Amino acid sequence: MRLLLLIAFLSGLAGNVLAAAQDYAKYFEVNLDEKFPSYEALSKKYLEGRKIVDRGYDYHWKMEDAFNRVFRLTISSYGGTDKRLKAENEEELLQMLRLMPPETYQYIGPYLHTVPNISEKVLNMPGIRETKNKFPSRIAPELADVEDLEFLSPYLYYVLMPEAWPSYRQRQEKPRKRPAAPVKVVHDPAFFAKLKKIVPEEDFYPDAPKETKLGMSDLRTVEPDKNSLLTSADVKAFINTLDGVEAFGKEHLYQIYNASFILDEWEKERGEALPVNALKDSVNPCQRLVQKIRVAGLEREFTKTVVGEGFDAKGWAYTCDKTIKAYRMSMLTRSAMVSIMLYKKGIYDSYTDSLGPKTAEMQYSAMQSVIEMYKAPRRDVEEVRKNRTALRNKLNSINNYLVGSPIVILK
Repeated sequence: MRLLLLIAFLSGLAGNVLAAAQDYAKYFEVNLDEKFPSYEALSKKYLEGRKIVDRGYDYHWKMEDAFNRVFRLTISSYGGTDKRLKAENEEELLQMLRLMPPETYQYIGPYLHTVPNISEKVLNMPGIRETKNKFPSRIAPELADVEDLEFLSPYLYYVLMPEAWPSYRQRQEKPRKRPAAPVKVVHDPAFFAKLKKIVPEEDFYPDAPKETKLGMSDLRTVEPDKNSLLTSADVKAFINTLDGVEAFGKEHLYQIYNASFILDEWEKERGEALPVNALKDSVNPCQRLVQKIRVAGLEREFTKTVVGEGFDAKGWAYTCDKTIKAYRMSMLTRSAMVSIMLYKKGIYDSYTDSLGPKTAEMQYSAMQSVIEMYKAPRRDVEEVRKNRTALRNKLNSINNYLVGSPIVILK
């Protein structure tokens, strides 16, 4: 899994475009009215017996003081078995390598040659075979002067790639902006006198009394649902809950992690899962979080965290996801917008259809997830923009992640 993620990361840096024609939108819908069995029943069904090997501990923060000698021998021998790389992943791995530009092989090839029992077909692939025990020749300028860089682990060679650093994109030449020609406007004293009469300039003096009017933007939404629109007051209330939600997530990390696995297995069983089901957490991170909290039986405790701002768990989830999507829309760059528009027009369909069935399915669902991440009504975007600075500062303080789910996707 770590190997596949690394190759996918390098493929993205190299500029591979993911797109889809098939509509996966229905798979991203979250049903907050769904009823789940008890956590004990779900744990017994999905969690028991899922370990391939008994590691001797559940999570790294719950290790025992004494080391288990049998565990050491088991885990050491397991690393050298043929289960290290499953046979069905071989063609998928080869397909991913073929999609990568050959100049990136020098960053992934040396690591492939260190993976135990990896297929000879992969290691002898042209371009990969020549990289054995070789140090990359293209080094990012930020690392060029680092001493003893040649002793870096091959697993970390991808950080040496210039394309992995922001400075590579910043160095790209940009067209110069030409100043616009001055517009010749004939001064009309009568027009400006009339304008001054309608809008007195005294109303804009520093000491002018401020006019305060309450509007829809200042009111909270009662019982928000999937189709209700945001107000500025809703956004402010959501921002005030983030610290408490993050603290709740850290306190109950163990239960939420297990609930995430249970929820994925639950949806697989019902044919509602995506090839990479974690994409749902990126599209609707808050609704998915509330689902996991319900699976774990923690909804009552969670509600205590957000009730101070007038939310219940369901209302908070809807308000949170609407705010995040509107925030993403307000921060969308032109290049990202063009990529999304080209995908929606089907420009990349012929390329994606040429991939293997598994890879194509993953590509389609990944690009559909991007479409869903940036769906927000204009009214929601306008209300979020009024509070965007406060929201951005709060999201930056939690590293743009909400209990493990990413908030900011495209920059």
